[in-house]
Amino acid sequence: MRPTLDQAITLHRAGQTREAITSYETILAVEPDSTAARHGLAVLLLQSHQPTDALKHLEKLVADGVDDAGVFNALGIAHQQLSDEVQALTQFRTAVELDPHHSKALANLGVCLHKQEDYDQAESVLQRAVEADPNNAETYYNYGQTLRALQKLGDSERATRQALSISPSHILARVDLGVTLTAQGRLAEAEECYRRALKLSPDAMEAHNLLAHILLNSGRLEEGWAEFEWRWHTPKFSTAQSFHSLPKWNGEKIESGSLLVWAEQGVGDQVMYASMLPDILNAEPDVILACAPNLVPLFSRSFPDVKVVSMLDLKPDLEMLKHVVAQVPIGSLGQFVRADISSFPKRGSFLAADQSRAQALRDKYKGDSGESPLVGLSWKSTNKLTGEAQSLDLVDLAPALGGTAATFVDLQYGDTAEDLARAKGAGLGVLSDPDVDQLADLDAFATQVAAMDLVITISNTTAHIAGALGVPCWVLMASGPGQNWYWFLDRSDSPWYPSIRLFRQAKPGDWSGVLNAVKEALIDQ
Repeated sequence: MRPTLDQAITLHRAGQTREAITSYETILAVEPDSTAARHGLAVLLLQSHQPTDALKHLEKLVADGVDDAGVFNALGIAHQQLSDEVQALTQFRTAVELDPHHSKALANLGVCLHKQEDYDQAESVLQRAVEADPNNAETYYNYGQTLRALQKLGDSERATRQALSISPSHILARVDLGVTLTAQGRLAEAEECYRRALKLSPDAMEAHNLLAHILLNSGRLEEGWAEFEWRWHTPKFSTAQSFHSLPKWNGEKIESGSLLVWAEQGVGDQVMYASMLPDILNAEPDVILACAPNLVPLFSRSFPDVKVVSMLDLKPDLEMLKHVVAQVPIGSLGQFVRADISSFPKRGSFLAADQSRAQALRDKYKGDSGESPLVGLSWKSTNKLTGEAQSLDLVDLAPALGGTAATFVDLQYGDTAEDLARAKGAGLGVLSDPDVDQLADLDAFATQVAAMDLVITISNTTAHIAGALGVPCWVLMASGPGQNWYWFLDRSDSPWYPSIRLFRQAKPGDWSGVLNAVKEALIDQ
């Protein structure tokens, strides 16, 4: 007996997907103009992740003149599943135009806008979505994410807590609440969020990874390094596992063959983690270090007993890999040599710049300035997640540095011409050297940093290079969302780099206290 539309809908609502699909297809074979059956079939095909088949049915509905918000919302979902975000956005907009109160279309449009980083529009749309469906935890969760992207942390916290009040087992919302609390500096509460998430879902990879950052930040290194290994299960690190097929090194003595230490994360992170190489070399003399290509010359000079190669060159080099008996990501060395803060060596430096070139640069920059010190400046970070919070304007440094008898040198990577011009207008003259490309030639950049008497920088690669070279360096540190775990908590020094002094924001976004402290420190110099 041929199923009726009501029977197909009943199967659909009961979650009997396969049977409902068969019923809808049977109906359409006899009644090809049944819009309800075609729409229902398309929705189930989407739920079964068959977007291409669903798209055929949805496009036929539109061609037949069906002007329904639900159909266009389904079209948007189909295009999302096909990774066409532009078409998805268009279809969700059409759905909302047809029905301004369609909660699902509003929610989907808001998420789409968020992905395109149009956070202002996403906020407006998602606010309408939660008003249209105030009992939808997922929509409140997405709303909270957008509010945090706009740095509306209090509103973000409230939205995410609302999601959890509706659905206490919403793991992603609980993790996201932890992120928002961390951005507000409420680390103990954030830690509790991650631990509660892990009780509900022990394999929640982001909860493990974020918990690791809090543990490391607070100096609980042994537990922190263990949690840090979960980073390899997160999307951010999923493409950085080129060598995980080789045997993993667990700190054991290698009797013969090479240990491959391979770099991960950004240049600054690679420099910081490289501080642990000397500890490893005491036990494992045959080490191959694979790092970012622009670090090879600097690391080769600094670690003459290590074979330093580019990550790009190593991948096809099967002959070299034949001698490798174990591998370890460079960020994983901490679990073997940095069990606690007391295990950091009082090592003045571990990178070596070309000293003759550094002296030549000193002579060049000093010119006729006599005994005036050279002070290098860096003020921006290009980190997509935290760069804005970490950075400040060069012109903002003018009041703190004004009146100081020094030659200021531009150490900032990227195009700084506009920044230098505005600073000069504010009375801060900064020397720029067009012969040094801080991004392309890190060896030359290290030489430039080594020529300085003092470096004043925000938390970026410049800080790591200066600290690794043992150059006196003042790091102007953001709090909240711009704070990096490796500077630890409530310290004015850095166990990683003894030459570094930290100036911390009292509250996120407020640089006034930091700049006043720098001004006073310069007077005391």
